[in-house]
Amino acid sequence: MMYLAAGASLALLLQPLVQQRPQAAALRAPGCFMKDYPTPNVYDTDNYREGEALSRKMSSYAGKGEKKTVAIIGGGLSGLSCAKYLADAGHKPIVIEARDVLGGKVSAWQDEDGDWIETGLHIFFGAYPNMMNLFKELGIEDRLQWKIHQMIFAMQELPGEFTTFDFIPGIPAPFNFGLAILLNQKMLTLGEKLQTAPPLLPMLVEGQALP
Repeated sequence: MMYLAAGASLALLLQPLVQQRPQAAALRAPGCFMKDYPTPNVYDTDNYREGEALSRKMSSYAGKGEKKTVAIIGGGLSGLSCAKYLADAGHKPIVIEARDVLGGKVSAWQDEDGDWIETGLHIFFGAYPNMMNLFKELGIEDRLQWKIHQMIFAMQELPGEFTTFDFIPGIPAPFNFGLAILLNQKMLTLGEKLQTAPPLLPMLVEGQALP
């Protein structure tokens, strides 16, 4: 599976909603170069069509019934998405955020040198059809950068060096994750690799569906 790397925060991606236009700096780790890949087939799927239908249903409520003002506590991914769909339904959302940046755990902030620093992990998998539907509705799906399924880590004990977890195409999860851990030669000891096995076993036996 491939994933897309959103180098800027979701708040920057959702410019039509939050009306911010900062310049996102492209960050590249020395010695790490990743090829851009075409968008995988996420749009011609039943899950995506189901998300489209739900979105159209929300929009169909516009102009019907009483228009309400709705307070949304928190300007993270859930809060911003909620505000967007409430507006589509004809209501007036008010997003209340304690920090001076939007995006929550997927936000970014600008340091004194003008560089944009990510708060957390900024990836959205192709298996997230509702997220892809949201991006398409906002007209920002062309701002996403698709990458091969690989995780790159900076080595704290070896400044300037990087290591990767490489997910081999064609191997289903969670087997691909286990193999990526085993093939890595720099980050984990054999004992640490073996410790990752117990958390993967329930997924193998019971699947990954939520209760």
